[in-house]
Amino acid sequence: MMNIFFTILTFTCAICTSSAIYHIRGYTSTEAINAPRKVGRGTHGGFQCGACTVLVGIGEQLADINNETLAEGLVRLCGHLPWPTSVDCTTVVFTLGPAVLDYLKDSSTPDSLCYSVGLCEAEPGMCHLFPSSDLLERAFPWLCYIPGVQQLCQALERTFHDLVPGLDVDGDGFSPAETFRGALWRGRDCHDGNHNFRPGRRPIRGDRHVDSNCNGIYGVNKSSGTTWEEELCEGTGAQGIIYLGDSVGAHFHIPPQWFSPLDMDETIFENLTEVITNEGDWPHLGFATGFRNSTMKPIIQGRVDSIYLRLRERNLCNHRNYQNLARNGANSTDTLFYIKALKQSKSDQPALVFYSLIGNDVCTEKADPSRMSSPSLFRRNVYKTLKILEQQLAPGSHVILVGLIDAGFLYDAMANRFHPLGRLNRNIKYKDMYGWFNCMEIGPCAGWMNSNSTLREETSKRSIQLSQVLADVADTAKFFNFDVTFIPNPFQAVIREWVENGGEIHELVEPVDSLHPTQAAQALITEQVWKELMEKAPHVLGPVNSNNDVIKQLFGDQGGH
Repeated sequence: MMNIFFTILTFTCAICTSSAIYHIRGYTSTEAINAPRKVGRGTHGGFQCGACTVLVGIGEQLADINNETLAEGLVRLCGHLPWPTSVDCTTVVFTLGPAVLDYLKDSSTPDSLCYSVGLCEAEPGMCHLFPSSDLLERAFPWLCYIPGVQQLCQALERTFHDLVPGLDVDGDGFSPAETFRGALWRGRDCHDGNHNFRPGRRPIRGDRHVDSNCNGIYGVNKSSGTTWEEELCEGTGAQGIIYLGDSVGAHFHIPPQWFSPLDMDETIFENLTEVITNEGDWPHLGFATGFRNSTMKPIIQGRVDSIYLRLRERNLCNHRNYQNLARNGANSTDTLFYIKALKQSKSDQPALVFYSLIGNDVCTEKADPSRMSSPSLFRRNVYKTLKILEQQLAPGSHVILVGLIDAGFLYDAMANRFHPLGRLNRNIKYKDMYGWFNCMEIGPCAGWMNSNSTLREETSKRSIQLSQVLADVADTAKFFNFDVTFIPNPFQAVIREWVENGGEIHELVEPVDSLHPTQAAQALITEQVWKELMEKAPHVLGPVNSNNDVIKQLFGDQGGH
């Protein structure tokens, strides 16, 4: 469920006036500059228009709070950003100087300013996030390209598009670095100079002299003469976890403080770079492959529990054996490309694989049911993915097909609540944000984030149909290297139980996008998934390793994560 908010915060003000928000894949640097300005998603100027509108709106509120001009408010916003982004942001503000003065003189809205400078396009019609007023005439066309930003975005595109680590010296698909699809997404590489040494592989000669599978267990028991891997791990059912999914499994989260001027200070954006390099995702805190508590408690906090941690607790030989290939916005067709990033072979340890695309096959940016995946297309994509897994997974693996969510409850639960961007002046509710999303065609789910109840119902109907496809596949598909199990969408079950116990839906969904599960909900999803698997297919979780205490005594934290 790819979201505008990551785009807005990723490159802040600089991105608003650069070509980097366009999909320029396939162009050289020179060609990209001269390429037609076709927005990769949306109308009216797409993401650069949305980014401009939100950023100017935040700057306006900072100006109100501090009794400043809009230009001063925008400079203050830039000052909260880390260097060198703050410098680029300030440059943009000064470049916008004439338009800002016009904005002040005519008492227009953030929407008006962005249309006036050409970052938003008035065809077809005009889209309003803020209460509307008379729009300014376009003052001048496309403003400028910020030096260096385009090249940066092209580099990020290459890294994020292929889902491979940005730093991987030996090319084995694993990295000692955390961000840029590194060790926060896959087990940390303990020998990045040798492609034969990586998490998830079977140990080389029992790891007698070196830790080839990076689980922290190696050496020889001098009393018996056998390796510790053979004594402590062999025959214990060790396995890894592989997660194929979307932004829910990646744990998409944009801090609401970043959209609330009342909460902004000089420290609020100090972790912006790390958030950018993880695509706005927090896989190390999520229900799939989370493994540590938050180190950024001002902007995300809460209990961390995950399937990986529970598998590791059952068998410490599973240490570092995880791959999270979730991607914001991924649907079943996209996953056929992203699965190329999977680093697994039949000679490796078996794996517990989650196929969990819980929304994007029905969630599109357009309010058009024909753009949803049909049941026949979805079925073909699922089978194609399973056939790929059959070629790569070791015998004894397991595949879990996770049902889609039916988020038909979302609009009624959120529509009349105030969005963080509108809380100061109490002028933007979620229904206003949804309407703006749909006008701009840049929202994460036009089907459910829509005042049209018929469309919401049709989206729910298709979601249920696709979940049934998964259930049917699990009942009939037979593969040699793995079995297949279906479980209903766990977030749906978590929300239902939460409401039955007196909670409210808004407490479990991210306040910025109102769609993704919060940190608290992530831990509850883990509990629900574990409960489902213990009831339906406990064998996929593997046995408890009776040698765990010995492993702790001999190898401590096994090198950490």
